[in-house]
Amino acid sequence: MAAEDSLSNHIKRVIEEKKRYWDLKKEFENSRYNKSLLKYRPIIRKYAKRHGFDWRLIVAQIMQESKFRQTARSRVGATGLMQITPRTAKEITRDLEVHEFDVKYILKNPRENIAAGIYHLKKQYNYFPQADFPNRTKLSLASYNCGAGRIFDAQNIAHYYKKSPYQWMSIREYLTMLKASDWELHLQVWPLGRPKYGYFYGYEETLNYVENIWELFQIYKRIL
Repeated sequence: MAAEDSLSNHIKRVIEEKKRYWDLKKEFENSRYNKSLLKYRPIIRKYAKRHGFDWRLIVAQIMQESKFRQTARSRVGATGLMQITPRTAKEITRDLEVHEFDVKYILKNPRENIAAGIYHLKKQYNYFPQADFPNRTKLSLASYNCGAGRIFDAQNIAHYYKKSPYQWMSIREYLTMLKASDWELHLQVWPLGRPKYGYFYGYEETLNYVENIWELFQIYKRIL
């Protein structure tokens, strides 16, 4: 009887989960986001494939960054679907050895913004070759959001505590320890007594950023 109940409960959970994803799929298909996705999916898939990403991860990132609003602009000046700052756009033009006037196209042209954003995410991904796929992806997303220097500083704290610097669960904790109030720890980690890339207070945004994108990615793998 217990085995029958267990099987029955399992079947019920599977049916409920399938219904949930079916409802999410229909909700997405009837939303304005689906229209935007249909418009930009070819360019997303093209550059995601070029840089070795699942295209649905990029869709999740765009949803988190701008909700497919090409005119989106953050309080720090990040612009477009992938929310690229002018500083990052200039960095990308230097990396790719293209004329600096292309900065305005990266910032304003949706297709250029997507291509540049995926390139920039791959650049972050290349910083963490020792991590496995889930951790490497999460570290890359965090680096995209707050800058690689913050992740490097958190990795230094991980080394100090003899924890893996390539596990997101460790790094997410140590990102919260880059504040000026953590000066006693900093004296143990850095010769100058402060993080190499400066104090960091925006960790809550970064943690939410990574978790939201990862959760959306899991959903999109089922419904797109």
